Amino acid sequence: MPSVDLVPQYQRDNGWHEILPELTEPTQVVGDIVADYVVVGGGYSGLAATRRLAELDPGASVALVEGTRIGNNAAGRSSGFAIDHAHNLRAKGFASDTTHAKQQIALNRSGLAYLDEIITREGIDCDWRQDGKYHAAASERGERMLGHFAESLDAIDEDYTLHDADELGDIFGTRYYNKALHAPHSYLVQPAALVRGLADTMPPNVTVYEDSMVRSVDYGPPHVLRTDRGSVTTPILVLATNGFVEGFGFFKRHLIPLITWGSMTRQLTPSEVERLGGVESYGIIGGHPAGSSIRRTADHRILVRNIFSYSRKSNIMGFMRERSAKQHRRSFEARWPQLADVPFENSWGGALSLARNGEPVFGELQKNVYASVVHQGVGIARGSIAGRLLAEMILGQDSEELRLMQAKGRPNKNLPFQGLGVIINAETRRIIAGREE
Repeated sequence: MPSVDLVPQYQRDNGWHEILPELTEPTQVVGDIVADYVVVGGGYSGLAATRRLAELDPGASVALVEGTRIGNNAAGRSSGFAIDHAHNLRAKGFASDTTHAKQQIALNRSGLAYLDEIITREGIDCDWRQDGKYHAAASERGERMLGHFAESLDAIDEDYTLHDADELGDIFGTRYYNKALHAPHSYLVQPAALVRGLADTMPPNVTVYEDSMVRSVDYGPPHVLRTDRGSVTTPILVLATNGFVEGFGFFKRHLIPLITWGSMTRQLTPSEVERLGGVESYGIIGGHPAGSSIRRTADHRILVRNIFSYSRKSNIMGFMRERSAKQHRRSFEARWPQLADVPFENSWGGALSLARNGEPVFGELQKNVYASVVHQGVGIARGSIAGRLLAEMILGQDSEELRLMQAKGRPNKNLPFQGLGVIINAETRRIIAGREE
């Protein structure tokens, strides 16, 4: 039985997870379990696929198997931007193919609408807000890139609002930024609370297993997955493991595994909130792809995310965590010197996987083994819609959205020394970003 040779290893360091109420003991895979469908991975694709399989086949048993705890996994470690279109600014514009760009935005918005419907229906408390996102520039280079981004949005008839430095000071509580573009259709969310809420509100024919790392798999069908304390046998297997799909024997040397790093303050005191000023909740995307992403939350915390690193084994401890936290401190104090005495409560990393050609893994990999992984940094929206569509495909449904996903390519093979190239690229971008970091 082939071993799974690439698995996540997360500590209790994720600020989003740590500020939530303590979890109860998990249901683990113990003994020999049989299910009609098994989904591996409790992120956005896995949660959506599990829910939709259970809804469409209510007489079937569906098992969701997560190796860690949902909320402390990669899905709960992001900055909580549920975005509808390009997160990073692209100097040459992302709308050279306007039809394709509009289709991709429509898919992402369908994912957001799907999540919005579930959150509203199930009463999931996750600070889900349609605050949009600010693409903000603090340098001349950033302003130029902001202009290119506005041209891209104009080309696909997307609405946005521009803000000058004085307006931004009133919004952000800092005069650090010179100009910003506000795109109104994205959401902000407490990501750990969202995925925990999605897992807790599954249909009754779903069993969620956590702390049940898959150690080996024997592909059938039936497929047999073994954990430290038991096994799960199923005729239909869905892999929603993002970059860790390599560990299951698929797309080796085709994916680019990254860690993105963030730090979050403790809750601000009433006097600190007054000192800060600005509005109670917003999300900022830096005016350069290597710039800082910023969240101010309604419960009065500030998150800074910048620095990404290459790590095939998802190493979130040690040197890079310490280095990133120091940079987060510099970025925070540069923006809010009036809050220089406010400490960070947590610093953490989260796994992200990209493909060199920007294509996902979606569909059937071999007989009755399916996957929805690698969503290029828009995992909340695209991961959710892709997971739902994968379940519908498995059960024989058809739609225009499904055909759009099926028409996509697959990740191409990495170049030689890809890891070294990513490291050099990350450092170069960081230097060029300058004041945007």
